[in-house]
Amino acid sequence: MQLPRITPIEENIVCTKKDEISELVRNTLSNQEFSGVFLKIFAKDDTEKYYVTLLMDKRKLLASKVSLLSSKTEVIGDESLKILKRIINYPLVIDVYGLDEIELKISITDNLDIYNATPKIEIDKIFEETIVENKELAEKERILEEALKKKEVKKKEIEPESNLPSTVEQKVAPKKEKPSKKESKPKKRTKTLKPEITVEIIGGEIFKPILKEYTEEVLKEVQTLNGVSPQKIKITGEVGSGVIYLHVEFYGISEGEPNTRQMSERRVLYFINKHLPIIWRKAGLKPILSGARAKITGPGESFEEEKETLESKKKIAPRKIESNISVEAHESIKPYFSTYARAILQDIQNAGIDVEKMHLDIKGRSEHEINLTLWGKAPGKTHSQARSIVESILKTHAKEISRALNKYITVHRVQINLEETEGEVSESVKQILSKKEELEKEIEKLLKEVGVDELSSLTEEKRREIEENLIKPKVEPAIEALRRRLQNMFKDLPNSVFRWMRLDWELHRNEVLITLEASFDKRGSLIGVVSDDRIIEDATQVLNTAVQEISKEHNVPIKIKNVNINVR
Repeated sequence: MQLPRITPIEENIVCTKKDEISELVRNTLSNQEFSGVFLKIFAKDDTEKYYVTLLMDKRKLLASKVSLLSSKTEVIGDESLKILKRIINYPLVIDVYGLDEIELKISITDNLDIYNATPKIEIDKIFEETIVENKELAEKERILEEALKKKEVKKKEIEPESNLPSTVEQKVAPKKEKPSKKESKPKKRTKTLKPEITVEIIGGEIFKPILKEYTEEVLKEVQTLNGVSPQKIKITGEVGSGVIYLHVEFYGISEGEPNTRQMSERRVLYFINKHLPIIWRKAGLKPILSGARAKITGPGESFEEEKETLESKKKIAPRKIESNISVEAHESIKPYFSTYARAILQDIQNAGIDVEKMHLDIKGRSEHEINLTLWGKAPGKTHSQARSIVESILKTHAKEISRALNKYITVHRVQINLEETEGEVSESVKQILSKKEELEKEIEKLLKEVGVDELSSLTEEKRREIEENLIKPKVEPAIEALRRRLQNMFKDLPNSVFRWMRLDWELHRNEVLITLEASFDKRGSLIGVVSDDRIIEDATQVLNTAVQEISKEHNVPIKIKNVNINVR
């Protein structure tokens, strides 16, 4: 089948059960951005290799095609569904493509022949359990059960007389019971694998299902370890800016030797690291493993939980350390940053900025990022000058505390809210306004002396020219500063890559109207948890902030006329 040029959201996913395929489809269609899903499925048996393509919307199957690679034939319609139901429980390798409304309609029009030949059945019916009864097989199973019962009765009667028949029966019985052993394997797994799963996350409850999915993948890998029975797995997460800090604990039981248990613990730690990319792909957040522990004990032995995880249950709540200072950080690091906050406040005030209130938000445990919000006054300083002073002080103290704690610490966000003081209008603006009033009076005299109707259009054009000549030298530096400020701020946006921007402006009734066009690429997220709307919203917020700052710094009234932000 033909498909528009799009990248898959999942590649080379191995499914061994039809339930896994059904869950894969449901997870994709649960994303509001997708109206349909396209699957590429590969499977093989002893006689044939199968390449299946399926096109579905949110309710039903739209098109189905099976390519038999060994015999080089193609099957569509009802026959393709019969083949699919036959191979659905084979080990399958699957690629998943999410389709929006337009891509889905294009896919249908490109494959109309297959669409018309395919019966439109519900998605659940494709993956429902289909039991095909084989009369000969059922008859053989019945005869085998009767034979085993008779041999058990004979064994009890003959056992005292001789040991030879019993040894023969012991050899024969396991061979005949092989089918029952195959059926019992998954039952053992379901009995032993009932671990307690605990997921706690600070600052982003929306990501809890993704962490649970990550936990399930880790547990699937643990199932491959012989003799290990998982009892408990705990994940504590804290969402930062574009990252998520994780602490993972695993507890299990094994009847193996101590050396074997230690090897299993190392394998579990490997599994914990191996599946971290799931969080990166589906949440759009970079996972940072701040701590991991695997403890496997013998039967009857108890395992002790880490004290750190008990502390991590405490909520990270802001705490006031002074009347105008509050610090939000984990309990283990809050004392350090409380002292740090007092030193920052002192240095900022010494630099000539009157601080009314200051809030420090510290993210992370093994690595930290500093976010500062400040309210105050900066007489004689522009907003950009005050911001530069505060950032410089923050970075200096961050280096000192980084050396003291032996941790990587960065300054992430600085937000300053300054109150305006009276009399900040520059002398140049006053001169422009006075000249403008004089010109208006002269123009009014001319209009009265000479025909108003005839010269009105000329005087309007002349007025515009004079206004532009007077105001333009003041506006152009402000627009250039705004352009540079936007470029720097757009580059720092999370979950996107800034490509280009175009900024135009015009004068309208003593105001500067700007038109912005910008382009961004998505970063990291493959499933679309970070949506286009979120990136556009972040960029628009940055634009509004920059316009307000530049307007205050240059005393030029700037307003937004039109904004066009493209996300690819």
